[in-house]
Order: sequence, then C-alpha cells, then structure tokens
Amino acid sequence: MPETITSSGPRVLVVDDAPVNIKLMRAILTAAGYQVLEATSGPMALELMRREKPEAMLLDVSMPGMTGYEVCETVRRDVDFRALPVIMVTGLSLPEDRERGLKSGATEFITKPFDRRELLTRLRASLMVAEGSESALLDHLPGAVVLTDLAWNVFGLSSRAAVLLNLSRPAVGAFAFGELLKPEALAAARSGGEFHFEMNGHELAGVQQIVREPGGGEVMRVISLRTTESMPH
Repeated sequence: MPETITSSGPRVLVVDDAPVNIKLMRAILTAAGYQVLEATSGPMALELMRREKPEAMLLDVSMPGMTGYEVCETVRRDVDFRALPVIMVTGLSLPEDRERGLKSGATEFITKPFDRRELLTRLRASLMVAEGSESALLDHLPGAVVLTDLAWNVFGLSSRAAVLLNLSRPAVGAFAFGELLKPEALAAARSGGEFHFEMNGHELAGVQQIVREPGGGEVMRVISLRTTESMPH
C-alpha cells in the first residue's frame, strides 16, 4: 500500500517499482520537509494522484506494465493535472531518452545516480513555476521573462518571451537557454551582466538574476529579455 509521511510541506508523489529507490527518495524528501506519497506502479500512481492531488511527482521510467513515459502522457491528458510538475528520475541517460521524456510531458529529466541537492533544487524550482502558472504570474510580469533552473533548463516563459524566441509555451523544458548563447554571451550572463544574442531575426539583450530561497540557497534564474537596435561589436 502507498504510504504518506506527515509533514507541513508540499506533497510529492514518488513512483518507482524498486522499494530501495522509494526508501531513498523518502529519506531525502522528508528531511527537506516534504510530505511523501508512494506508488510502485503506473496505475497505482495515477489512482493516488487523482485521490490525493499532490503538488509534484518524481517518476521512474523503466517500470513493468506501464512505463513512466505512459504515466506522464496520461497525466498531461488530465485537465486537472496538466501543470503538475513531473520530474523523471531514471537510470536512462541517452539523449533520445531525455527527448522522449520531455515530449511525453515531463517537467525535468534527471539521470541516476543523482546529486541530492540538484534534485531538491529542481523540485523547488518546478513547484515555484507551477504555482506561478496557476496564477498566470508570468503573463503579468512586464516584458519578456524566461525562467530556468540553475543549469539553464527552461521551466517557463511569458507570452512576450515565447514570441521573441519563437517557442510554444508547452514546449518549455525541451532545451537549455544557455545553448542559445555564444561563449562570451554566456559568460556575461553568468556574471550577472547584460548579454546579447540573435534569435529569429531579432537582436536581443538580456539580464539574468538568481532567485534564492529564504535560507539563501539558489533556486532558479529569471532572465529578462528585450529587443535592441544593434548588436555590440
């Protein structure tokens, strides 16, 4: 039977057919203040999700009967859970595995073995973005705004940013923002300075800021973009 660990934090549904993996996730998440729901199969996960309505899901991919890809696709077809953060945590590591995971609707794709701090950082960032999406926060922010994790993977973007980057908003998470930048622009972005790049015929300038949690830990990047008349030489 699935188990719930009582806590005051957000509820996270952990889905994995290996009990040892669930035990590890439970230890990491409860120590960080999360409530943990547990499922050992895809059908069990979907039933528990609809009944308990967790705030996020950590999902294994290679499971008998119903794979993590199939679970994620089913989640995204449910109107009540289209914005649910689904982080795939898997031993699969090939680029095509990640691509398939993101196409199935995963918010993030983390390969085992993983770093505990990276997992928690990405989980916190995903929860922040989901909360913002529910309140249409991104569309109320002025200008063109892109949200990424600390590795520059895109979590969300405002309508104006989607137009400038020629992206459909459901496709977020499919690439790393840093891949759009030349080395000198990426260096400027990392230092907190203004950086410049060209995209779809637009000459763009941007500035990124780090969002920190109350304890001081870095959580995500907020990138503000604007068009510019000329590129620096």
